[in-house]
Amino acid sequence: MYKILLVEDDKALRFIYSKMKVWSKCGFVISQEATDGKMALEILQNNQFDLIVTDIRMPFIDGIEFLRKIRHININTCVIFISSYDEFEYARQGLILGAFDYILKPIKEKQLIEVLERVKKYLVRTSENIHIIPPVLKALKYINVDLNESNFIKQVCLCMSTIYENIFTMEDIALSLNLNKDYFGKVFKQHTNVTFNHFYSIVKVEYSKELLSTGNYTIYQVSELLGYSSVDYFTKVFKDITGETPSKFKIT
Repeated sequence: MYKILLVEDDKALRFIYSKMKVWSKCGFVISQEATDGKMALEILQNNQFDLIVTDIRMPFIDGIEFLRKIRHININTCVIFISSYDEFEYARQGLILGAFDYILKPIKEKQLIEVLERVKKYLVRTSENIHIIPPVLKALKYINVDLNESNFIKQVCLCMSTIYENIFTMEDIALSLNLNKDYFGKVFKQHTNVTFNHFYSIVKVEYSKELLSTGNYTIYQVSELLGYSSVDYFTKVFKDITGETPSKFKIT
């Protein structure tokens, strides 16, 4: 169950919301309640939540100020506002500050389910994506592929991220996914319009940038770590992909 912090100053509404079965139907549970933004901030000091559902108009610290404060202290929990029709401008400010969405009062089950299902998809993507290393994400961006459009690509990237410090082949990745190498190669190209080996070269180039920027490795050492047969070949691959030579990224 995903944990919710409910922030609402109206006691009657808190009771109504807490009794709604739609939360559990969608895989959520109201874990704790707060009567205003100030109390919610205190709760967040020692607790973590997957979702914060908060009213906009509240005493002491309203929903907008509450959101501004938690973002300032780098709490990136997903936030949904509960607002009235005449509070649209407040809701719009919240969206600008990074709120996930807003729900109009009175809360209708159909609308709430739709929002919660989108929140759940967002939480799944976020939890999986944090395990994918930056060089792989940058390589995806380079070939203009959205990680979340294909579960196949996501699984490939997760697999590559777990063994990226080792030299591996397309066959290694295919075997880890229980696929035939040739079939894997065809499916990968269908999803990305590039070969796996080309994509892997981009990943290695992005990883080499990280290594070179630390100042702890020579270009020769990076070339060797990434399994290239020679520095000249590594430099050629690097330049073909970036248009620059590795020395530009080397910190001395």
